[in-house]
Amino acid sequence: MSSASRGDARDHFDELVAFLQRIEDIDTSELGIDLLLARLDEESAEDYDYTFDRISLDQELPEDLENLVREKVEHKQSALESDKIRFSDYGIENRDRDQTFVQYEPTENIPQFENFERLLEGERFSHTTYTEPPKPEFQAIRIRDADNDQMAIAFLNYSRRQIMGRTSRARMLVGSEKHRKVDDSLISIPDRVDSIYYDGMMYIFDQSRFEKVFDYLAEYERCADDVLDRIEETDIPFHDFDMFKDAVYGNNRVLRLMYKVHERGVYEDMDLDDATYIRDNFDTDVKFEENGDGEMSIKMDDKRDVWAVLRFFNDDHLDSPLTNEQYISLSKQDAG
Repeated sequence: MSSASRGDARDHFDELVAFLQRIEDIDTSELGIDLLLARLDEESAEDYDYTFDRISLDQELPEDLENLVREKVEHKQSALESDKIRFSDYGIENRDRDQTFVQYEPTENIPQFENFERLLEGERFSHTTYTEPPKPEFQAIRIRDADNDQMAIAFLNYSRRQIMGRTSRARMLVGSEKHRKVDDSLISIPDRVDSIYYDGMMYIFDQSRFEKVFDYLAEYERCADDVLDRIEETDIPFHDFDMFKDAVYGNNRVLRLMYKVHERGVYEDMDLDDATYIRDNFDTDVKFEENGDGEMSIKMDDKRDVWAVLRFFNDDHLDSPLTNEQYISLSKQDAG
């Protein structure tokens, strides 16, 4: 959850747009514009440590990259001003909503961001190519002003499909009259920006690709470890706890829900009395049966039942003080 106010983050986004517009009239030869590739550091003991290298560009490409970033950010600003999309702090639940967002998140809240801080130091990295092994994990367009005082970094997820002709027998360039054979592979840059950094804030245009670039799956797994360890310590028995664990770690959507369970934290105080209350008062999908010790235990017929179990640990069962009826709420908002 973001610690910045929505209004301040929105003003800051406009400052990003102003920065990109201000450098539009500056000769790109006077700017620091880099196309960078990130690869996993195979010599590092850390799971998500990266090496960064720079693509050598001819004179025309830096301006094209600068225009790409500016156009995508300006398009989002225009959509926000016309209320076509919403501006919101980053939240995992936004991924499943039927709305389009520009989300914001201070970099201090982004898992693994310390592995990206070298990008902020203005370092001139060594040259590389797209075809060198190992494959890139993501790419970044870094734009600095002439005095190297301000910087924006656009992040784009990488796909092998960007290397056109990688599996082709023959490659041809379309001309005005004839197709001409080319021996080298052609590299395409996606016409999009997935997220962009500016002055301590990340703005997220594509949540799925943003989470992939910044290794949120590793953070989801860490949170799942914490939740499962705590649940195993409670007095709420499971008929088959190993099936529950396998269902969690075997499905990325379940891992994202486990992150929400972890953030809410209600599971830490649940006990057998809570399970008994849910069983006796709600028409719930959570299944209970007595185990060999005569205790009530949570039962899963198969891994698909994991959703019902997590609704229990996420405190999705609510009592209405007005009707004295019970509900299952999948998208709660704090009323306090």
